[in-house]
Amino acid sequence: MAAKDDNSNDVSGDCGRLYLAALKGDWKSIEGMTNIQRSISRNEETTLHVAAAANQEDFVKKLLTWMASNNYSLTAENDVGNTALTYAAAAGNVNIAEMMLEKNSELPNLGREVKPLSMAASLGHSQMVELLYRKTRIDSLSTSEQIDIFINCVRKDLYEVALQMLDKNSNLTTATNSDGETALHVLANKPSAFVNESQLGVLRRHINIPWLKSKQENSKHSQVNELLKKCLQGYRGDVENSNETSVISYVLFEAAEVGNIEFLVKLICFNFDLLWKRIDRKSIFHIAVEKRHESIFKLLNEIGSIGDLIVGRPFEDSSNILHLAARLAPQDKLNAISGAALQMQLELLWFKEVEKAVNPAFKEMKNTKGETPYVLFAKNHENLRKEGEKWMMNTAQSSMVVATLIGTIVFSDQAADKSNRSPKLFLTYSISSAIALFGSSTSLIMFLSILTSRYSYEDFVVWLPIRLMIGVTSLFISIAAMMVAFSTSFWLRNLNHQELSLFFVLIGLFACVPILYVLLKYRLLVDILRSTFFQFQPQHLLLKAS
Repeated sequence: MAAKDDNSNDVSGDCGRLYLAALKGDWKSIEGMTNIQRSISRNEETTLHVAAAANQEDFVKKLLTWMASNNYSLTAENDVGNTALTYAAAAGNVNIAEMMLEKNSELPNLGREVKPLSMAASLGHSQMVELLYRKTRIDSLSTSEQIDIFINCVRKDLYEVALQMLDKNSNLTTATNSDGETALHVLANKPSAFVNESQLGVLRRHINIPWLKSKQENSKHSQVNELLKKCLQGYRGDVENSNETSVISYVLFEAAEVGNIEFLVKLICFNFDLLWKRIDRKSIFHIAVEKRHESIFKLLNEIGSIGDLIVGRPFEDSSNILHLAARLAPQDKLNAISGAALQMQLELLWFKEVEKAVNPAFKEMKNTKGETPYVLFAKNHENLRKEGEKWMMNTAQSSMVVATLIGTIVFSDQAADKSNRSPKLFLTYSISSAIALFGSSTSLIMFLSILTSRYSYEDFVVWLPIRLMIGVTSLFISIAAMMVAFSTSFWLRNLNHQELSLFFVLIGLFACVPILYVLLKYRLLVDILRSTFFQFQPQHLLLKAS
């Protein structure tokens, strides 16, 4: 982008006037000057460079007209060799780029430093990349430039252009950039690229993603799968000749680290020997347990007894895979669910699931410190258990206050006896009052049982979350019933004031204010349900992909 020169601070000088005019798009202030297109900064940026970087379309249009009438060229470069089109590519302004290309169609191939296409690809300007790719002679670019453009297109989700580049140059499948990255390295670290609409939740599929956007996402999903397939074919010869491929092994564990299950499955189906690969004596299943990637761990169900051989070897400190499950989960995984108590529950469920999948002898095995997986789990999770106990007690105490208030209100309230004039309304009041009282009483009992719990590790698995779920649900029901009871009671007391019907409607709306409590606690109830019924269902990803 444009860098301001010291001269540009001198607004009385010609360079300063041109610089400020280009930044602001103020053509009138400089149209009378005789030399508008010239170097105006220390970096030898011209007026066109600055205006293009500042997204000043009208200014650029008038400047190009002035340049054409005065026989000025668009090929001027700054001190490092970038043309004005490179600046327009950095800004992502397609209109400015098209205006320049109308004047000189060779601009995409000029420039000693960064080519416009390379700049646009590195910044992820998709429309600009598509435009410049059609205008750039890819074959005339150096090998390193082609590699950088290709890998940047993969990094920025520009898969259509990346596929077109592969069709012209298949060597890009295994090409390495200056940072030692291949396209596979980039794809391995992009789990979101392999998630299509069918893998999203129901609400996200039908609410958050409009039809057109959903169609685009599915198109990108098919493109990235095609791109991965072509990239893997670049290593087909090494696999068939049983040659060691460090790139494939490396990206295998990179994908396992970030939980890129779709990429991982396709990689394993490409070469099933990868299942046996280890890094620091850990397999991908050890990584999955350590990083809490459930979908990767489920692959153990598909490989049967082979999985026992893979995960059966000890690693550092003579620990086994169950010792990894006993470690505290990464913070991002814990933050995915609200409340320390539910986090504690999720940790216990994960440990038990890993325990079921491995050899029973692992439960009694000790590491070099003499710790069994159970001992290590208790040691690593003691602080989380205490935080869970505190969170559960605070939640129960605050909810008890609300339940007590509801019970007191509905028990003490007595509606005027208007049953003769409105028996149905009176019956509604009676039933809603009873439901509110019973609901608040039930929630009080549940929250009281939480306060008197032992808070052992086993209590966090089922009983504490179940009690919390019943208590919160009962409280929601009692709040709703209390609102109905109040509305009917108010109506019964004012049957003789029909002229105030609008006022009654406003009172009824204000009576709905307590629903805010339900909305605030809704996420908690969802998390309780999701965590309490946390199930590991067998998958057949390898079978489907092979």
